[in-house]
Amino acid sequence: MIKNIPKKPLPTLLSTIGIPFAIVFSIYSFLQIGFNLEDFRKNLQNRYIVTDPLFNPKWSWAIENASAALVETIQIAILASVVGCFIALPLSFYASRATNKNSFSYFLYKSFLNLVRTIPDLFWAMMFTVAVGLGPFAGVLALIMFSLAIMGKLLSETIDSIDPGPMEAAKATGGSHNQAIFTSALPQVLPNFTAYFLYIFELCIRASVILGLVGAGGVGRIIETQRIFLRFDRISPIVVLILVVVIGIEQFSVWLRRKIL
Repeated sequence: MIKNIPKKPLPTLLSTIGIPFAIVFSIYSFLQIGFNLEDFRKNLQNRYIVTDPLFNPKWSWAIENASAALVETIQIAILASVVGCFIALPLSFYASRATNKNSFSYFLYKSFLNLVRTIPDLFWAMMFTVAVGLGPFAGVLALIMFSLAIMGKLLSETIDSIDPGPMEAAKATGGSHNQAIFTSALPQVLPNFTAYFLYIFELCIRASVILGLVGAGGVGRIIETQRIFLRFDRISPIVVLILVVVIGIEQFSVWLRRKIL
């Protein structure tokens, strides 16, 4: 009589196969990218070009010249996150199987959100700076697409996991499909939508700084200008100011999420 051989648990099997594969692939990648510690050691002296001025910040210059641009960065993030997230709200219901039973329509909206998410925010910024010119308007348009992509992904997956009972009950009482979604599905995801919105707003603050590097407005434009002239003594206080703003927004978001959820 052949005894039943106990099967290995899935986590054990994955660790047995996955860990050696990860090690081998990491070594292969290390060799392929040409990472050279000797070149790193030879060029280590160049760090003084950055570190010496970086730790000698010019606070007065930064406060005088970067404050307005930092406010502009926050304005870009607010406008883009509000517009992008509220455009994503109805699209997310069309991109969810729980609320859209039409396979073709579902595939169309899901593919659109995937396409928008595939294109990086920097590429959006470069396209919009060509289309509408340099400045904050291009940054707002780029971050609208950025916010739309993230909110569409997160919210559509949240809608997939809602309780279908209230929707079925609403339809049983004579309500249309759209009425059932508005009265039964939307209230279930609104707390999540609010939490996602606050998270995306934090991301937009960081992203708007990067978009300024390609001419899309905000404080990133000043950082890029000073970087060209190696004025890291002016960049370091700007980075600290951005850090303070981001931490403040993050703490406010955490407090508000606790109140809502």
